Amino acid sequence: MGRQRDTYWEMLINRSVQRFFLLWALHRRPMHGYELARAIKDACAGCCEPTDAMVYPALRDLIESGHVECREETVSGRRRKVCRLTDHGEEAYREAAAAWQRIMGPLAEAVETALGPLPASTVESSETRSR
Repeated sequence: MGRQRDTYWEMLINRSVQRFFLLWALHRRPMHGYELARAIKDACAGCCEPTDAMVYPALRDLIESGHVECREETVSGRRRKVCRLTDHGEEAYREAAAAWQRIMGPLAEAVETALGPLPASTVESSETRSR
């Protein structure tokens, strides 16, 4: 039963983290779906593996809500939808970043209470990624 509970918490965390990194990736530059999945995977540093079942429904939600717009491009004879954040999406990205910033300190404290101090390598790698 313990692993089933771990999976539940990982699923909840991964959904939030992956959606945030989807906004972050599109903030950096326009991308198509496969590029988005790779950018999210790289940003998560192996803690979560984005799937088509996560990327495309999240992208559809963001398109429907006016946060993202896509255009078709042909690259090497292949048609792709390249997506970018709208002004509304840029605002949502900043709001999401502020929400994550507000929770990071209390979250780290709660995790340390449960598990002890974070390993130095975890702290260093998150500082490196934030630069």
